[in-house]
Amino acid sequence: MRPRRWKRLSGKGRNNRKINDGMRQHSGYPRLFRAFAAALAAVLYLCSPPSASAEGNDERYFSDLKGIELMGQVYREVAEKYVDTLSISRLMYSAIDGMLETLDPYTVFLDEQQSRELGELTSSQYAGIGITIGSIESSIFVTSVEKGWPAAKAGMLVGDRITEVNGVRLKNKSLERVRELIKGNAGVPLTLAVNRRNSGRLTFRLMREEIRLSTVNFSGLVEGFGYIGLESFGTRTFEDVQRALAGIREEVATSGGPLKGIILDLRDNPGGLLDAAVDVTSMFVPEESPVVSIRGRSQGSTKAYRTMRAPEEPDIPLAILINARSASAAEIVSGAVQDLDRGILIGERSFGKGLVQSVIRLPYDNDLKLTTAKYYTPSGRLIQQEGNGATASLRDVLPRRKRTGSGHELFRTAAKRKVYGGGGIAPDIAVEPPAESPYLEQLRYRGMLFLFSLNHASDPLDSADSTALISAFSRFLKNHEFSYRSADEKRFEVFIQSFDEDGDRKKNMPLLEAVRDELERLRNDEVARATGEVAVALREEIVRQRDPEAARRLELARDPLFGKTVEVLSAPRKYARLLRP
Repeated sequence: MRPRRWKRLSGKGRNNRKINDGMRQHSGYPRLFRAFAAALAAVLYLCSPPSASAEGNDERYFSDLKGIELMGQVYREVAEKYVDTLSISRLMYSAIDGMLETLDPYTVFLDEQQSRELGELTSSQYAGIGITIGSIESSIFVTSVEKGWPAAKAGMLVGDRITEVNGVRLKNKSLERVRELIKGNAGVPLTLAVNRRNSGRLTFRLMREEIRLSTVNFSGLVEGFGYIGLESFGTRTFEDVQRALAGIREEVATSGGPLKGIILDLRDNPGGLLDAAVDVTSMFVPEESPVVSIRGRSQGSTKAYRTMRAPEEPDIPLAILINARSASAAEIVSGAVQDLDRGILIGERSFGKGLVQSVIRLPYDNDLKLTTAKYYTPSGRLIQQEGNGATASLRDVLPRRKRTGSGHELFRTAAKRKVYGGGGIAPDIAVEPPAESPYLEQLRYRGMLFLFSLNHASDPLDSADSTALISAFSRFLKNHEFSYRSADEKRFEVFIQSFDEDGDRKKNMPLLEAVRDELERLRNDEVARATGEVAVALREEIVRQRDPEAARRLELARDPLFGKTVEVLSAPRKYARLLRP
């Protein structure tokens, strides 16, 4: 059970690139492209690796030239004869995107804005005021406020509805557009107008700062165990985890009890920087331990990474939580800890994103994020799930890989335990996360839990009384005209559209109405079954708006994966057996 976080939209999709191009078509473009094609052919020839025979080399060179000539011819015909005037710049960007789409999904071209956002992502740093925003019912709400930054210092609160940014009214503005208005250069002032429940209109005059967010979303002593929730791997993740460990030790000293173990939660962690993964691993394994190796096409792209410092917690029982959305750097840490028999993994097989991207600077502040190698764990397991997100193409530009058997090759850890390849990292103890009801998913998606909790976070409503809570929530949903249709109802509505309105539909109307009534009954049963689940989610959201850390502790208390981890770490013999062959 993971905390639901409001995500900052980044517009990083390949089709989101904005290109303002005043160029018009003229006869020089084909000539320019021929020059470009000739230069590209020369580069391909000079950079081609030595072939076993001159004949093979010539054949490859001819094939490359043929492709470039065809590309030039297609470009020339389109540029000269297409019915409408074309943006040549847009056409070229599309050609770049189309070329890269035939490779893996992580090799992408980044324009100036996307390059800047990549830097913010890896540094966990940006210029702003320290808030997260969400769009609910066509309004922009503050959904979290980071302590210690301008918004928190000025007194902004979760639930403030932002109506203006620097005098610009936000009506009909997209979440991405509002995000752009709020962010800017450090040291530049910003004025926000908000509406707050029971306070009316408020105005905040703020100064943007370089915001540095911790990659640890929550840490603390929970049931005698040090818990660290790590949501990404950035440039300062090592310091973030160090601070988390120091805070846990302080809590242990205050409580007077022993520290029973460390739980590192990497669920939903998409990864990040390779060096950060090595540094985090170094906190728990002996110095000079192997962590990961990268193997690429070129001779210089193969490298092994080892820890370079003495561990901070070399012996304490360690468990790492992973799920199907743990990827990249999260898989490096998990695979190393497992292969070195330093701790146990609990959860689901991880995503299987084991490709190394190198960011190559291009002219005009653009970047090329290019896959140059693959990650392997210390035992030799390939982290990449072959075919994970691969783009099918009628003309393959990469050689097809033949798969034999189950694909789960046997490897051995340092203690000779059996571990298996096949992509991703398989846990030592598999625990399936509980599936959330579709009804509750819709309530979250449409912001109903947030809005209701906003209205009741400070009133005397007893959230412990589930009956009163659900009754008040039902009235709230009715007032907001919230409606829910099950997946079966949606499919049925599509189905009846296939009937001819004046013929088959009219003739079969009694049967169709009977089916609709039955689906409505089943939907009502589904909603009724989810009542307890919804009540729990409401209580957690009400607490979250007052105290995010307390809400996280509530989530952990009912998290079956966390409960299983506590059970295993509390049984030293069972824990030790899991680390033996």
